[in-house]
Amino acid sequence: MRAFLLSLSAAVGLAACSPAGSSAPDSIDKMAKADVEAIVREYLLREPEILFEMQSAYQVKAAMEQAVKVEAAWDKLLASAKDDPYIGRKDAPITIIEFTDYDCGFCKRALPTVVELADDRRGDTRVVFKELHWQGNADGAPSRAALAAQRQGKYREMHLALMAAPANARTPEYVESVARTLGLDIARWKKDMASPEVAAQIARYEAEARESGVNGTPALLVNGTYVPGGADVEALKSLVEAKRAELKDKK
Repeated sequence: MRAFLLSLSAAVGLAACSPAGSSAPDSIDKMAKADVEAIVREYLLREPEILFEMQSAYQVKAAMEQAVKVEAAWDKLLASAKDDPYIGRKDAPITIIEFTDYDCGFCKRALPTVVELADDRRGDTRVVFKELHWQGNADGAPSRAALAAQRQGKYREMHLALMAAPANARTPEYVESVARTLGLDIARWKKDMASPEVAAQIARYEAEARESGVNGTPALLVNGTYVPGGADVEALKSLVEAKRAELKDKK
């Protein structure tokens, strides 16, 4: 009955998916559309849990389509990563690319695992960061501060400090105090924050995210494989282990 219902529902739903100017059929396998709709309605009232199944199936399909699109952008994202901030060994065989946002709670939750992987004693993983500011700070001030610190070799320290700070605590005065604590050349740091180069870097991240189908943060790829639900740290760890096994098998 469920399969029959789904086929009927799909047929009735053609009107929503058809090109402009077309209309839904008046009958389906000799059944009037009104009769089909009555069957669907009665069944859903009797077994409403199927609505959740249909929603889950749609979500799985959407997630798979997104993963395919994001993974297709891997080569381009990796090529541009040569200018992006990273932690870990530069020539590590495993690269994690993370689209991140300082106002994203899930990014904060994933950060300890991301750092742990980059700091692993095996030295086989690096993490490349691509900064977004979708959750807040529309001017991208935290990203500009971190990317300016990158130019003095202090991206990691600034990134961790900004991630640790509550959103309402990241005032210009606070961020400058962090920069001073890190021993940055403040005049140079401020100049870099306002530079066209840093602005272009942030704009590139935005374009890369849109073009690759990233629609939320954290968005993580491990050697080209997308991590569904970037905040799932166990999935991230498992994927890194799988990549390690692949590399071992190739030796």
